[in-house]
Amino acid sequence: MKKNNKKGLIIGAIVLVALIAVFAVVYGLNKPSTTAGAKSIVIEVKGSTGEISDYELNTDAEYLRGAMDELAANGSGFSYSGTDSDYGLMVEYVNDERADYTEDGAYWALYVNGEYGQYGADAQPVADGDTYTWAYESAQ
Repeated sequence: MKKNNKKGLIIGAIVLVALIAVFAVVYGLNKPSTTAGAKSIVIEVKGSTGEISDYELNTDAEYLRGAMDELAANGSGFSYSGTDSDYGLMVEYVNDERADYTEDGAYWALYVNGEYGQYGADAQPVADGDTYTWAYESAQ
């Protein structure tokens, strides 16, 4: 009886390791690709009142968060902050305007070239000529 328990544990461990390996390969094949080198991008902010601010940036950043850090540090007037979690950065403030979903259903939505973003700031690749828009939105 004890041999069957050990055999079952060993088989279970092998299956678990195989599943983890499969998930890692699938993630590696499907993660967004980045572009190294200099890129010219625009980060746009649409506030709650509808006002729009555009910030042009030349960057070597591969992901949007790196580009946002550069923009915030270069004296452009752009600022952001949020909370880091297991799922990446949850943007709460952009240009000192807070969007709090728990308070009033508002959040900062990310658009890439006018299309709703598929990734957060941490995972969104930066490509030359793209426009990244942070739009204050209220949930319906």
